[in-house]
Amino acid sequence: MEVIEAIHTRRSVRQFLPRKVERALLEQVILDAAWAPPPTSLQVPWTFNVVEGQERISAYGKLAKEYARAHRPEAEGWWTENPDFEVFWDAPTIIIISGPVEDCCRAGQNLMLSAHARGLGTCWVGAPMLWLRTPETKAELHIPPDVTPVSALCIGYPAHIPDAPPRGRPAIIWSH
Repeated sequence: MEVIEAIHTRRSVRQFLPRKVERALLEQVILDAAWAPPPTSLQVPWTFNVVEGQERISAYGKLAKEYARAHRPEAEGWWTENPDFEVFWDAPTIIIISGPVEDCCRAGQNLMLSAHARGLGTCWVGAPMLWLRTPETKAELHIPPDVTPVSALCIGYPAHIPDAPPRGRPAIIWSH
C-alpha cells in the first residue's frame, strides 16, 4: 500500500473481530511507529505498552468509565453517561504510548498507518486518559511511573470498516 493511499483510506475502526493479533505483527507495527521523528537522533522519547485480551480490556474500559464519571461529575451528557459507549470498542489489543505529547502523537500516526497497511484496524481513544494516568493504573499496566500516557489505540482485525466521512478543505493561510 502506498503512503498516500494509506492516508486517504485509513478509518477509525470501532468493530473488531474476536481474533488475537499475532505478537510479531504487533511488534512490527510498534517498530514502524518508532520511526516517527524523535526530538534528537539519540533519544527514544516513548514507551509502548501492549494490553491483550478482549475481556480484560473491556473490564479496563468499565474502570476507565467509572473513574471518569467519579472525577468529572460536572460534565453532564459526557460519554460517561452513555450506556452504549464502549471505551475500547471490544478491541482484542490496546497499545498505550507514553512520553512527550508531540512525540507520542507522531508515533501514534505512524502506528495507525502501519497497522492499516498490514490489514489491521485502529481507533485512537481519548476517553480512558484520566484513568490511564493514575499511579494505580500505571502500576497495573506496567507503565513506567516517570512517563505520561498520551495515546491509547485500539488495534485488531476489523469486523467493519466505516465509509469515509465527508471532509472539508482546511483553511490555508499564506504569509508573504
